[in-house]
Amino acid sequence: MEVRSRSGRNPHPRVVRLPDELVAEILARVPYRSLCRFKLVSRSWRGLSSDPAVRRRCPQTLAGFFFTTTPLSGPHRRVRHFVNASGRGAPMVNDPSLAFLPPGHRDACFVDSCNGIFLCRREDDTPSRVGSRYPYFVCNPATEKWIDLPDTEVTSKPSPTLRLGFDPAVSSHFRVFALVKAQNPFELRDQVTGTEIYSSDTGAWTYRQSEWGDGTVAGCDSVFFCGTMHFISPGSSSLLTVDTDGRTWGKIPTPRDFDFIGVSQGHLYAVHLSGRGKDDRLSIWVLEDYAGQQWIKKHAVSARQMFGTRPRSFGDSYSFKVQAIHPEHSLIFLTAGKLSSLMSYDMDKKRVRFIWTLGENNEPAYPYVPCFSDWQLPGQH
Repeated sequence: MEVRSRSGRNPHPRVVRLPDELVAEILARVPYRSLCRFKLVSRSWRGLSSDPAVRRRCPQTLAGFFFTTTPLSGPHRRVRHFVNASGRGAPMVNDPSLAFLPPGHRDACFVDSCNGIFLCRREDDTPSRVGSRYPYFVCNPATEKWIDLPDTEVTSKPSPTLRLGFDPAVSSHFRVFALVKAQNPFELRDQVTGTEIYSSDTGAWTYRQSEWGDGTVAGCDSVFFCGTMHFISPGSSSLLTVDTDGRTWGKIPTPRDFDFIGVSQGHLYAVHLSGRGKDDRLSIWVLEDYAGQQWIKKHAVSARQMFGTRPRSFGDSYSFKVQAIHPEHSLIFLTAGKLSSLMSYDMDKKRVRFIWTLGENNEPAYPYVPCFSDWQLPGQH
């Protein structure tokens, strides 16, 4: 800040140094993206910007996406990457490899993410391997903390459906939902008979029998909202719900089957995809009245309307897959084409914006909202 003399002359300006307490109060009110940039101002600002107390208070929003690729040659080890939601600037996560994890955890693959924390499966411990222990764990890249999940019957089976529930605004504890399924000999799909729920509060799994009814099938796509886990149900016109204690089970009627669900601006959003590669069409719905279960069709757009002609990099089809929805803005994030081009679509401006090319041999992109809240975990590392 410059200070000038009363005479109006222009003497050599001098800088007034603000007290660290005031600077910390200012930094705690800026978005995390700005906080990262302010580290370059001075040594003292770098220290204040890294202060956990400041970071816990600064408002958070979608920072970007973690994604993983596997090289086609060499040792075929997964390589983890991070790209900003805008696609511009230095990555807000400097080390996406999660080097703070111990050996045996660093090559883990992501299973789910929720409000800044990740559910992971260890690469060196697979369910088919005899004697494997603790194949799943939960970690927080922002605080560099992690915890192994104890084994349970579901996690020892191949390809279980595990989903993560966490809301730091409500509680510092998280839940992991592991669906228990029974194979119907007359159908190819697995029917849900119950769920095991891990609580970081108790450090244990609890089994609850399903109350969704016989023949209910739950998809892998889900979202944690209002203290309740929501699952899509392939081929049906409903969403499946279960609370964190597994005591309240329900179904929300939907106007049609959905391929993706997410939360934005305090509402539940859902997306239906049609066309399947030729002229994909997205219809986007919002549950305006959660209690009254009233859905409103917010937007609809076709691939032709979005791009005009199909980009060459897409190959023979669009192959849309919705990856996320922005928590605060009317932005849908999706991948398309054989190289999995990550892009955003602005529903208000009806505009597509390219973000990054994930590549052919990649896993899903996981949205990341930094969370600096302290964990209250049994056996905390």
